[in-house]
Amino acid sequence: MTYSNDDKNVIFEESCINIFKHYTQTGKKFEKGGILLGRCTDENTVVIEKASIPTLFDRSSRYNFQRDKRSAQIFIDYEFIASQGKTIYIGEWHTHPEDLPTPSTTDVQMIKRQFKKNKINETFLFMVIVGRKKNYVGYYDGKKLIEFHLSTE
Repeated sequence: MTYSNDDKNVIFEESCINIFKHYTQTGKKFEKGGILLGRCTDENTVVIEKASIPTLFDRSSRYNFQRDKRSAQIFIDYEFIASQGKTIYIGEWHTHPEDLPTPSTTDVQMIKRQFKKNKINETFLFMVIVGRKKNYVGYYDGKKLIEFHLSTE
């Protein structure tokens, strides 16, 4: 599945889409989430290769999700080493109990905090919010959150 904006394309591997579908927040389910790992194939294309699944150490409620930092770091380190440094931390994902999700103030603060305090290998971090009918896909470049749209190509 490919999303794009004026200057970048992001391609999600099918395994990531399957995880998003599995955790879509229907009924009275709690929010779930995790991290995104991937690689840049060129300056305009990013491939999201892996999405972590929620762990028993995460905290969530109907309208909130907080991932466990330690279990996320283990996943990041393992995939980085297994890929010989090619698969890197590239963002965050979580669900919303909405058909067409938009980032909340808490979501925007979270991605800004992750960008500022984490060691990242790129000049951006992705944020995916999984909705019941559509997903929000955006990236934060240190200044603003830029939205992507599902590509029709």
